[in-house]
Amino acid sequence: MTNDIAEFATDTDVFLLIGTNTSECHPIIAMQILRGLERGAKLIVIDPKKTDMAKKADVFIQLPIGYNIPVLNAMINHIIQNDLYDKEFVEKYTHGFEWLKETVKDFTPEKIEKETGIDKELIIKAAEMYAKGNPSAICYTMGITQFTDGTYGVMETSNLALITGNIGKKGGGVNPLRGQNNVQGACDMGALPDVCPGSAKVFNPKTQEKVLELWGYPLNPKPGIPLTKAPHLMEEGKIKFLYVFGENPVMSDPWTEHFIEAVEHLDFFVVQDIFLTETAQRADVVLPAACWGEKEGTFINTARKVQRVRKAVNPPANLDPDWKVICNVAKRMGLKGFDYKSAEDIWNEVRKFDPAKFGGISYERIEKVGINWPCPTEDHPGTPYLYGDHKSFLPDGKFRLAPITYTDDKEKRIIIEKELREKFGIPDDYPAGVGCPSEKPDEVYPCMFTTGRKVFHYHTGTMTRECKPIEYGADMLGAVIEISPDIAEERDIETGDYGLLYNKRGKIAAKVVVNPDLRYGTIFTTFHYAEADGNELANPEDLDPLSNIPPLKMSIANIKKISEEEFFKIRKEILEELEPELAELKRR
Repeated sequence: MTNDIAEFATDTDVFLLIGTNTSECHPIIAMQILRGLERGAKLIVIDPKKTDMAKKADVFIQLPIGYNIPVLNAMINHIIQNDLYDKEFVEKYTHGFEWLKETVKDFTPEKIEKETGIDKELIIKAAEMYAKGNPSAICYTMGITQFTDGTYGVMETSNLALITGNIGKKGGGVNPLRGQNNVQGACDMGALPDVCPGSAKVFNPKTQEKVLELWGYPLNPKPGIPLTKAPHLMEEGKIKFLYVFGENPVMSDPWTEHFIEAVEHLDFFVVQDIFLTETAQRADVVLPAACWGEKEGTFINTARKVQRVRKAVNPPANLDPDWKVICNVAKRMGLKGFDYKSAEDIWNEVRKFDPAKFGGISYERIEKVGINWPCPTEDHPGTPYLYGDHKSFLPDGKFRLAPITYTDDKEKRIIIEKELREKFGIPDDYPAGVGCPSEKPDEVYPCMFTTGRKVFHYHTGTMTRECKPIEYGADMLGAVIEISPDIAEERDIETGDYGLLYNKRGKIAAKVVVNPDLRYGTIFTTFHYAEADGNELANPEDLDPLSNIPPLKMSIANIKKISEEEFFKIRKEILEELEPELAELKRR
């Protein structure tokens, strides 16, 4: 996030939420937004589903799944054509405005209305409300990123914020709401295939010098393998060993059956976790570890705030925290340099590795209150919002506006991008591109299918489903498939019926809920439940070419009503395929 969560309650004038079901997926952040609304702030929501936040919105745009780029381009177009953009900010602090202006020219509110049925007046109202906000904040999550063109969707949010001067302002900014409590921290610590701590690129000579100085090992300058490409490489025998910890890819990966088949090709598979997850059940070795309440350390939240975590209770059976488990494995392998005595030792090394971001954040300073990076020195207060001087992290003090267009024909995407660059003379190393859908409905799979969360459970349910008051109390419906009323009418399905949701990648069976809050032609389910995991049907191909993220939020599928007898038969088959080890134990 460019800004701090607390600013939403006190400083933001207009909120634009796009691709985020904030109330259910980020309830603490939603609380801060609601406090802002109580103060008088305005709310715009853009989403295929009429979420809880959408019901509170001043403007709600119910767009088709994956149609983020055209709608954002239409808003940008209206703002530019009506001189609502911040001319001084654009001139002083941006590159590429004329390219952007020309690229969005064809994306009018009238065109979007014709293509999607979205009332053009809603787009105009949203554009004007956002542009006139002082300041306006954008929040987004996986409803922007998990598409074939997800990176371009993020660039569009940046374009919108930049032309209105909403970067470098308290209460404004572009704010990706991270999906888990330490996702930002994991990225900052180098849990990505091409970076070291502090987002230092592995191929940078300065990074390699720093690694040799601090760790005493030469660093391979070649970036590693993204998780989304790992299953294919396991099948090909190019990945022979896999070590997973704090992750449950048997449920969270797209087309989960493919991942399950891929791990069978490994020579050795290790999982480190606090529970015997669906992934751990397939491992050769499972390494248990202490959980968050049983260890010391730091978390970095979505707003870049480094916070202390303290041990509340001792772990059972003398279990070690994750960092110590990894150190023990490294020592058994004969590696040197893993003689840390505490989590604080590791944090202090991180501070040395990237002093510009973390150098001033000592344990003493965050004893009671966290500090937002960058914080280069111990007398620095931290940085709640970025780019306040419009120069931080920017080579020449200017941002780059990215001209992004859109086509519904993904086969022409590369050709159209080439034409775009040639038409305006855009250099190859300048950000520009073409968005497109990964799949389009056809006669066999005529429905758009997407996944998400609900407030009772978290991600793959590894922890929350172990909490019985949630599992059997609050979450009374369990796994369900939500369908729009038009789909229900066409197939004679009512709430409470059993349904079989399927496509070329897999199938799940569950009770059906007819949900009028879904856009027509849409099916929605969660990925919390092993017995009905929506990711089984998700598309693992058509990766975003820049981020390698798969289009988890955009697939095509079909659904049919089944009997209770068919439901139990299918559910038994699915569970036995997913959990063969547990099924065998139960039989014994």
